[in-house]
Amino acid sequence: MPESTARSGRTWQLWLALYVASSMVVGLVVSHLVLRSGVGTADVVLAGGGGFATSFALCLALPAAVRELKRQG
Repeated sequence: MPESTARSGRTWQLWLALYVASSMVVGLVVSHLVLRSGVGTADVVLAGGGGFATSFALCLALPAAVRELKRQG
C-alpha cells in the first residue's frame, strides 16, 4: 500500500472515531434532557438514539459538503 493511501486511511479512521465520540455525547445529552422531562424509558432510548443517528449522519455528510463547496468556489 502506498504511503499516502495508508495515511489517508488512518486519518479517516481518526475522523470516524471523532464523529462517533461526538455523536455519543449528543445522544447522551438528548437522553438526559428527555429523562428529566419525566417520560418513560423507551422514549428516552428512542430520543437518544435519534440524537445520535442524526448527529452522526450530519458528521458523515460534512466532508462531502465541504468538498462540493471547494469544487464550486
